[in-house]
Amino acid sequence: MIRPLALALALAAPAASFAQPADLPIPPATTTTFPPGVSVKQTPAGAVYAAKGGHVLYGMDMRTLLRWAPDPAQYCTGQCAETWQPLLAPADAKVNIAYPQGFGGQARRALPEGFVNPQTAPDWTVIQGPQGPQWVYKGWHMVFTRRGAKPGDTSFDGADNYSWNTLKFVPPRPAFVAPPGIAAVFAGGAWALADKDGRLLYSGACKDDCASRTPLSAAMASRGLGDWQVDHASDRPRWLWRGQPVYVAADGDPASVPAKAKVIRP
Repeated sequence: MIRPLALALALAAPAASFAQPADLPIPPATTTTFPPGVSVKQTPAGAVYAAKGGHVLYGMDMRTLLRWAPDPAQYCTGQCAETWQPLLAPADAKVNIAYPQGFGGQARRALPEGFVNPQTAPDWTVIQGPQGPQWVYKGWHMVFTRRGAKPGDTSFDGADNYSWNTLKFVPPRPAFVAPPGIAAVFAGGAWALADKDGRLLYSGACKDDCASRTPLSAAMASRGLGDWQVDHASDRPRWLWRGQPVYVAADGDPASVPAKAKVIRP
């Protein structure tokens, strides 16, 4: 059984593709419902999934093992199994993802009834591993803990040419209402709003630095929506958020936002 978990997190994960390896962008979660015993743990490296006792979950990226293993789902035996402990699903769990259906450049076969394609898999699925039904994250990452590692230890992230990677937690993308061209990006440990170029939006009164700020321009025919209004008092229409002027930062780093300004978060 998978159980819901209510999260109230001040996330510190690095900003976020589909891949989980440490050198590629991180996909956001689609749910806060996790397998039994799994939770989110804050570490100096950011928010990660953890097993009971706080031991960090690592994903064995099956894509990186295609050249070494006829079936990467059966790869972790022998020395590997002495180093990594699988996160087993309940013994009666229904397997719903399998190799080679949908994996990499391998010949694809028709998916058995009830199975999902790794490329479109939900957060948590079950595969038949060497020691029985085992949890898989995002369709590609068989889930393990590192034997002998201390709780919260993320030092093996990227091990063996990115075959092993901490399962980083990025919360589900929020629903929001905003003017056209505004998107949600994960920055500074939480979702924020940015323009089409990925530059963060912020608000707040200005004093000495007003001339250096870049207002978020609105089209002449723009209308307000939700928390957004249009200010027609200046030479060019510009957007307000909750009555405050909206400005565009230099980039997507919260550090580029003025000290007393506030990043706009959905």
